[in-house]
Amino acid sequence: MSTVHHQTFAVPYAFDVHFTRDVFAPDNDALVKAMHPRVGGRPARALIYVDEGAIRQNPKLIQSIHLWFAAHEADGVQLAAAPEVIPGGEALKGEIAILDKVGRACFDNGICRHSYIIIIGGGAVLDAVGFAASIVHRGIRQIRLPTTVLAQCDAGLGVKNGVNRFGSKNFYGTFTPPSTIINDARFLESLDDRSWRAGIAEAVKVAIIKDAEFLVQLGERAVKLRERDLATMEWLIERCALLHLDHITKAGDPFEQGSSRPLDFGHWSAHRMETLSNHRLLHGEAVAIGVAIDSLYAVELKRITAEEGDRILSIFATCGFRLWDEVLDLRDATGHRAVLIGLTQFREHLGGELTLAMPEGLGKRSDIHEFEEPLFERVLTKLKRWRPTGANAPVR
Repeated sequence: MSTVHHQTFAVPYAFDVHFTRDVFAPDNDALVKAMHPRVGGRPARALIYVDEGAIRQNPKLIQSIHLWFAAHEADGVQLAAAPEVIPGGEALKGEIAILDKVGRACFDNGICRHSYIIIIGGGAVLDAVGFAASIVHRGIRQIRLPTTVLAQCDAGLGVKNGVNRFGSKNFYGTFTPPSTIINDARFLESLDDRSWRAGIAEAVKVAIIKDAEFLVQLGERAVKLRERDLATMEWLIERCALLHLDHITKAGDPFEQGSSRPLDFGHWSAHRMETLSNHRLLHGEAVAIGVAIDSLYAVELKRITAEEGDRILSIFATCGFRLWDEVLDLRDATGHRAVLIGLTQFREHLGGELTLAMPEGLGKRSDIHEFEEPLFERVLTKLKRWRPTGANAPVR
């Protein structure tokens, strides 16, 4: 005989998202608010990790960090050690050495669960250092300062951390909400053109499945985005970020216990293309191609019209994306396209059942659970030949 005593409990999570400029200007107190200093008690202490790409863009960043903490020491915040600069990009996520690097620094500097790890950088640095922070003492509070468009409107917003292993994206990872996210638009001004453009793909993605009016507006402002208008990019980031956060906080499955992952529309092929290209393709560049593929697949399924599919691809083209890459032509020993392994990896990541988000009319979505390779071949033929025409042709 056996008995079962079912237990259940809920843990509320809350975090703030700040949109600001010049977070380390002496009169900017966004970070003070984020660190919640204890009145009359010990100072709120922090370790800081900085993406070396952010240093290349802003060589005085470390100096600004020191000066800001010195100016706000009376407010109860303190650096536990000098900021550490680490290499960014997917190479960082391919090694687990970052776990011991962060863990050792926490051990040596007496970092406790009421301290903070402040992460300044692109999505890969946020993911890898965030994963390390999430397992030290079973979780150190994270403050994220995303420095790229992609990180500010997508990668830096969620509750996931991770590193890549065995050729699989985010094979190791945790679900750990940040303590605070601070989006500082000043980081964007010195981005190279590829990094500026890459994050736009995530905005187009979320608009297709969640907000048709946003997609229209992206089309209307695509030229300004290509021309690096900062105010337009700030608008895109905040609109995209709020759509992502609405899904994370209100859709009922923030830790992805189920099989549906709407925010990964277009990502099954994107993740695989990143690996096949040895990360020559930036994540956002691969996402743009992946979203184009799945949008044309949705046309084949008659979920959106051919005109709507063409409009999506034209937004990407106007913003400057290439929508074809040679990795799509790679084949395995059986003659199948190598990118299709991405479906298997996606299925395994979701728990065994293939679940792909697809638009059901622009601004709405419903999932599919089967993928037809002959349709996929038709889609790739169309994508390889596609060129913008007529009213959808990008302005040059």
